[in-house]
Amino acid sequence: MPGSPGLVLDADTRQLLADGLGPFDMDMRWLAHLDETNVLRLWRSWTGHQIYQAVVEPRAAGTWAIRDLTVEQEPDRYGGSVSAEPGEFEQVLIVVVNTLRHFRAGHTPYGPGPDADPLPPPWP
Repeated sequence: MPGSPGLVLDADTRQLLADGLGPFDMDMRWLAHLDETNVLRLWRSWTGHQIYQAVVEPRAAGTWAIRDLTVEQEPDRYGGSVSAEPGEFEQVLIVVVNTLRHFRAGHTPYGPGPDADPLPPPWP
């Protein structure tokens, strides 16, 4: 994969990805999980095809860098362009993390729950 994603994760964001984003409803476009070996995987929710895989590695001061991005290139599985990466991956990751942050605050695609916190500011 040419280039590296430029996003840096803090410990809280890393933990959100480790908790994962599963199939909530049909409006969810992506599923995500960071496993115990620090491999981040993102799947298209409608097809179940894994599109992205990357390694999350520790850096200084409790931050985590993303490296070794791999992108699915089978046209029947993903119609994106490798030349648009890693920018497309970063946009997907931003959507996933912001969705996780909204869920944690008690907001779903259907609106806030009765005891929802205020919406968090957008990440990053």
